[in-house]
Amino acid sequence: LSLYGFTTWEDIYNLLEGASGKQIFSTTHRLLKHRDLLLLSEISAAKTSSYLLASVQETLAFPLGKLTLEIVGKTGNFDKNIAYVDNSLITYPLEVRKWKAGDKFKPFGMKGNKKVSDFLKDEKCSLLDKENTWLLCAQNRIIWIINHRIDEAYKITNKTTEILKITLIS
Repeated sequence: LSLYGFTTWEDIYNLLEGASGKQIFSTTHRLLKHRDLLLLSEISAAKTSSYLLASVQETLAFPLGKLTLEIVGKTGNFDKNIAYVDNSLITYPLEVRKWKAGDKFKPFGMKGNKKVSDFLKDEKCSLLDKENTWLLCAQNRIIWIINHRIDEAYKITNKTTEILKITLIS
């Protein structure tokens, strides 16, 4: 870990013995305790926190990768990097942004609303994963927690006439 600027063994030992979520920093990196693991991440300068997609023809590059939209005739393989939603329920522009405290959505397959923070906790996401979670939204409503789950309101039903395939290419 000295290659990443960590030089005090006592700090690292205390981190190993500490609670999940505890972290220490060097000038360039962060070392985070998550359950029985230590996660190392580079400290990066703050970048744009919100991006807009004006239409289905656009492709959006943002820190997680590239987001593409495509109208398709039917659903295909289900994957954490792909979301299928009812296109008739989508209002442009779409916003891609980091989640924030107080964000709520209705997870696909569930009856009630849930805070995004609680959803990520239930998914056993590390602090690092939580900090790197992005949302796809329309008019301040969450469509998809990217790489996780769509909102129940945007699901495909037997009344769906156009399917929007949203793909994250990492």
